[in-house]
Amino acid sequence: MRQPASTEFPWRRRHGRSLRVGLFLLAVTLLSTAPLANSAEPISVIVDTDMDSDCDDAGALAMLHALADKGEVRLLATPVSARHRWSGPCVDAINTYFGRPDLPIGIPKATPNKQGSRFAETIAVEFDHDFPDQLDKQPDAVSVYREVLARQPDDSVTLVTVGDLTNVRDLLDAKPDQFSPLDGLDLVRAKVKHWYCMGSRYPADRDPKRWGNFKMDPEATVDAVRRWPGKITFTGGGPFAQRLSTGARLGELPSCNPIRRVYELYFGGKAKDRHSADQITVMVAVRGTGTPWKLVTRGHNHLFSNGTHEWRESPDDTRHQFISSLEERTDPKEVAETIETLMLHLPARRSPPNR
Repeated sequence: MRQPASTEFPWRRRHGRSLRVGLFLLAVTLLSTAPLANSAEPISVIVDTDMDSDCDDAGALAMLHALADKGEVRLLATPVSARHRWSGPCVDAINTYFGRPDLPIGIPKATPNKQGSRFAETIAVEFDHDFPDQLDKQPDAVSVYREVLARQPDDSVTLVTVGDLTNVRDLLDAKPDQFSPLDGLDLVRAKVKHWYCMGSRYPADRDPKRWGNFKMDPEATVDAVRRWPGKITFTGGGPFAQRLSTGARLGELPSCNPIRRVYELYFGGKAKDRHSADQITVMVAVRGTGTPWKLVTRGHNHLFSNGTHEWRESPDDTRHQFISSLEERTDPKEVAETIETLMLHLPARRSPPNR
């Protein structure tokens, strides 16, 4: 137990005023020469990821842990939109590696998405975690959302989705429960200030055969976007995200780093560059929609029943906006380097060993 100040440091009483003055001058000197700390309050983030088919989900989660260590983010929860057996354990293994083993994780009760993963099971086996690997024992994502949101101040939560929108639709459908007397729509309206959604390509994607997050559970996509009560910033993949490819430098990290392993497993060998679709969403959500991004605010995202979409200038929906590209005279390599540096971040807290 901490002792009273008068007995914990008795030397203070012996040396009196001269020591206090000396300490004051030393403090002034240190403050005048030290770099300024980031005084902005960290943003509170829930990140919803599928963590199954593509490696950029792991890159995006690594970035959020790096930004949390830098004091820019407060991670609240990491729900999973896939009902793949190993996606939840994989997320928990990454969270544990970065010193946040207790972040809540849940999965959807049902989803039409049946994708597998090249890496999730191996990460769950090789790295320490305590998330159950049996689907019937994994927590429900909606309950995780509701419990976490109910504890937050109003208009304080940033939602980042880099996967399917099944959990978002299910959250909006939720009834009052032990966590909150509000239904899902009202709980979101009260607690979430902004939703950053990675999905599809902009300004349009009318090809139902081309892969995209919006097409994995198209019914949920259409319903979630239509009913969302607040601001949505959409970001996409395609050539734009390909220009900012990242991942090859992960080979510089220790072999016990789970993000390096995800990229190695995804490519079947060495880590290579991959599009940065999910990482772009994280950057925009945490550091804003201004420089270096080009933002389109007029119009709305019109979704079709099969999960395809197009941006329409009319009517104008003030809730919708999207990142179309980089500002002119912006060097894509510099932006990619910023993203990759965050992906290369090593944990500031303890790093559990491999199993």
